[in-house]
Amino acid sequence: PARGRALQAAACLEAAAQLLAPHPAFGTGVRELGRRAAELRRGVFTVALFGAFSAGKSSFANALLGEAVLPVSPHPTTASIIRIMSPGDGQRHFTANIKFKSAEAMQEDLVYSLGALGLENVDSKEWKSAVLRLNPGEIPAAGRAHFSFLKAAAAGWEQVSPQLGSSLIVDYAEFERYAAEETRACFVAEIDFYYSSPLTEQGIVLVDTPGADSIHARHTGVTFQYMKNSDALLFVTYYNHAFSRADKQFLTQLGRIKGSFALDKMFFIVNAADLAASEDELAAVVEHVRDGLRTTGIQQPNVHAVSSRRALAEGNTDESGEPGFEGFSADFSEFLEQGLGSLAAAGASAELRQVTDRLSKWTDTAEDAAKHAGAKLESLQHERAAFEAAVSEFRAVDIRRAWSQENEELLFHVVQRLRLHALDLFVEFFHPSLLQEGSGSLKRNFAIALRGWLDQISGELERELLATSLRLERKAEALLLKEAEIWCRKHEAQLDMPLVVPNFEGEWNAPAIPEGLLDSSLFAPEAYWPYFKNPKTFFEGEGRNLLRSKLEGPLLAHIKEVVQQMEGVLESHYESEIGQRKEKMAGYFSSLWQEWEDSIRHSEVSEQDLTYWKGVTMQIGSYIEEMEAFYDR
Repeated sequence: PARGRALQAAACLEAAAQLLAPHPAFGTGVRELGRRAAELRRGVFTVALFGAFSAGKSSFANALLGEAVLPVSPHPTTASIIRIMSPGDGQRHFTANIKFKSAEAMQEDLVYSLGALGLENVDSKEWKSAVLRLNPGEIPAAGRAHFSFLKAAAAGWEQVSPQLGSSLIVDYAEFERYAAEETRACFVAEIDFYYSSPLTEQGIVLVDTPGADSIHARHTGVTFQYMKNSDALLFVTYYNHAFSRADKQFLTQLGRIKGSFALDKMFFIVNAADLAASEDELAAVVEHVRDGLRTTGIQQPNVHAVSSRRALAEGNTDESGEPGFEGFSADFSEFLEQGLGSLAAAGASAELRQVTDRLSKWTDTAEDAAKHAGAKLESLQHERAAFEAAVSEFRAVDIRRAWSQENEELLFHVVQRLRLHALDLFVEFFHPSLLQEGSGSLKRNFAIALRGWLDQISGELERELLATSLRLERKAEALLLKEAEIWCRKHEAQLDMPLVVPNFEGEWNAPAIPEGLLDSSLFAPEAYWPYFKNPKTFFEGEGRNLLRSKLEGPLLAHIKEVVQQMEGVLESHYESEIGQRKEKMAGYFSSLWQEWEDSIRHSEVSEQDLTYWKGVTMQIGSYIEEMEAFYDR
């Protein structure tokens, strides 16, 4: 339904562009309508699946697709991004394009995991033997995902590493192996799986992302881009699982950016609802999930309890008889049709309304110009000079003060939140279950706990900055739009020509926010090990509190230093982005003037012409009514 509405909106835009094509003053408008129509014609909607390992994402995706095509990986650490889409030109149903990590990316992953296990000084040629020497029973919980990844990489290195930096088209059997076998999957960056189904044929691309507890979760920039740019977000949690720390971090980031979206595009799925002993028990679990979501800043979550197993067992999820899945399907279909479809229609309607406003003003002015043609031509030179002066005035608009104030305030709060979050995380990493006698070298496990704590804080800082970048983008967009609207209102009457604000949404470049912002080498484990002594003194005495107090000051100072550096990075990046956007707007205004001048100089407007263009205005008005009927239903 969403694709159908997008195609209908595209058809209206194309029809309007065809009607306007002969007009000398609408070249820019025709190109914009064509560009927007081409976007709608593609009709692709990205639906991203998020959730921790074992939350049931794959089984839920299979229920959506109507067939068990996604393998359920038994390993939580190496899941790559899998995009399920309709086969395009030259692609065959039930095949996949395996895209391997680059050699550099694989090396970064190895170094990161080795460091997390206290093996940062291992020679690059000796890492496999160093991993094989590790005793699995002595690896603390904080390091198990890294151990699993390294062990798989070592086992598959000879066979798979030659593929690094390349891609490979495979059949379904090989796709299953690369998606589920850890010794292969750990070398894969992403997989495009080509599958024809009622869902994918609607233009939906279903993206199964790595679990929030995967080692790949540190690549927060990739996750953020899917949050930001996907048309719908589905977060899956398992019926009897509490939200993990990784879940809460992810959901908190969702809560931060939710208000920046034009639509509420988030759906929260409680999978395995068939485990409930009664309807009351199920309702209590759903309410518990709602409460957990509210604590992360998602105040009105759209929650559905489903049984993917039962829905998939029926074969046809649209008539599955599984009430939870039926309810979700109905809600999701309405979102696609009334949400995404209507958003496409509303966007098309807004484009056409701008065109009709310009055309109406042009015909009014043309009628007057026809009566006073000579005087109008004589005044063009003066008016052109006035217009160029007005455009120069727009180029001189400065929104830096208001934007910089927003940047400063947002980053101040980032530091405060991160300080509190770091203290909360401390007890999770320095915990009796992770640092106890009989679980291997206490000194090594202490170093692993410290490194894990700092890495989590660093990842949270990156998530905070990514969310901040989106808020800053929206702030700059709003400030520029306001200035453009003021400029148009001021100069339209003075210049006696139609002026409209251009629509350049979605074209901001994201700032480069690096991984590993906090330098863990500044916090050498040897410097803090004396505060540990032994588990009893550390946990039952004041050892843990003393260590936290000793770490708090240097950590806060380092966070402030990094945030101050990133403030400069954001200032520089958005100063350039705002300048480019402003210049693009100025260029758009200049093109309007050139077309306006050409239409007066070179077009003889007769009564018949005016009648024709008034008819075109009415025809495009009917397209607007058609679009608005979509979202008035």
